[in-house]
Amino acid sequence: MAKNQEDLANWCLIKAEEYLGSARGNMENDRLYPAAEEIFRAIETVMEALLYLNGADKIRYYLRGKQFVGRLALQYLIRDNLLKQRKISKQEHDFYLAAASELHQAAYTYGASFDKEELEKHLEWAENLFFKARALQ
Repeated sequence: MAKNQEDLANWCLIKAEEYLGSARGNMENDRLYPAAEEIFRAIETVMEALLYLNGADKIRYYLRGKQFVGRLALQYLIRDNLLKQRKISKQEHDFYLAAASELHQAAYTYGASFDKEELEKHLEWAENLFFKARALQ
C-alpha cells in the first residue's frame, strides 16, 4: 500500500475517533440529533478508511463515462470494493445504508427525534467497526 493511502487511512481513523467521542458526549447530554449525525459521520469515515486500507487512492467512481465524487461515490465504492470483495459483511453494509437513510429522512421531518437506546446500539456498532478498521491498520 502506498504511503499516501496509509496516511489517508490514518487520518480517517483519527477523525472517526473524534466523531465517536463527540457522539458519546452528545448522548450523555441528551443531544440525540447531533449524536446521530456524529455516529453516521464516524461510520462513513471508517468506511472511507477501509477503502484506503484496501487499495483505493481517491473517493471517486466512474459509471458510464461519468465521474461521481462525494457520498454517492463512497456508497458505490463501499458496495463494489468492500462488500463484493467480502471486506465487510452484508449486515455491516446494510447497517451503513440504514443509518444514512434514517438520518436523511430525519433531516426532512420537522421535529424528528431519535431513540436514545437505538442510538446507543448504533454507537456500539460504529465503535466495533472502528476497532475492526484499526486492527487492519
